[in-house]
Amino acid sequence: MPKYESFDELLRTYLLAQEEKASKERDPDWWWASELGTCMRKQFLRRLGIKPKEKQWRITFIAEQGKAIHSWIQNMVKNTGRLIAAEEELRDENLRYKGKFDLIVNLNEKNKPYLSLVDLKTQRSEAFFRRAKDPATAKVKEFQKMQLASYFLFARRKYPDLKDARIYYLDRGGGVREEFVFKFKPEMFKKVLDELTLLNDYWSKKILPPCNHTWECKEWCDFYKKECEKIEKGELSLDEFVLKFKNKQNK
Repeated sequence: MPKYESFDELLRTYLLAQEEKASKERDPDWWWASELGTCMRKQFLRRLGIKPKEKQWRITFIAEQGKAIHSWIQNMVKNTGRLIAAEEELRDENLRYKGKFDLIVNLNEKNKPYLSLVDLKTQRSEAFFRRAKDPATAKVKEFQKMQLASYFLFARRKYPDLKDARIYYLDRGGGVREEFVFKFKPEMFKKVLDELTLLNDYWSKKILPPCNHTWECKEWCDFYKKECEKIEKGELSLDEFVLKFKNKQNK
């Protein structure tokens, strides 16, 4: 067994090894619900199996914190007897869509059920209170609404009595909570389906989607900017790009 210089190094080594293992077992050949509404180029590159710029290990640590809080809340709901489903995977083979919702709960009496799909969002205190200052129409980001709408749309196939969907924000540091309820109109479901259809069209034609120039692009589009420009100019094929970077990443 290796020697560690600190307790933190031991934790970091373990978490990074777990992340690497999960990444190898994860099937990238889907459009993920958690990415809907974000840069389509980034989604495309991820599905190609291209990795982002190396993540800071603290991001993995934060993700594990989030999982622990999710598990804690799910257990609380289960103990109330109101839990209908948790961490259930959703798939649509034709659209190559895959997602996993957090919770479906019954908010009413058993003989008069009111089923709500709940998406849990943990945030650091700074992000939570910065969002609280946003105008009412911007407190929930558009891409988060799209992701939630996709969960609702595909979960309703199995749970047709779903009444609404909710985002439940939780401040990891101070325990402050905020809840938003959505009763989506057909236009939002169309937006979800239109994006999936467009992504599949790009995929089948092997066309690199345009970059949206968002904060996420630093990890993806900007990191592979030179190669993406060559692809757009026809100087590099997608197959050559994938071969080059998959080989490099697998070394």
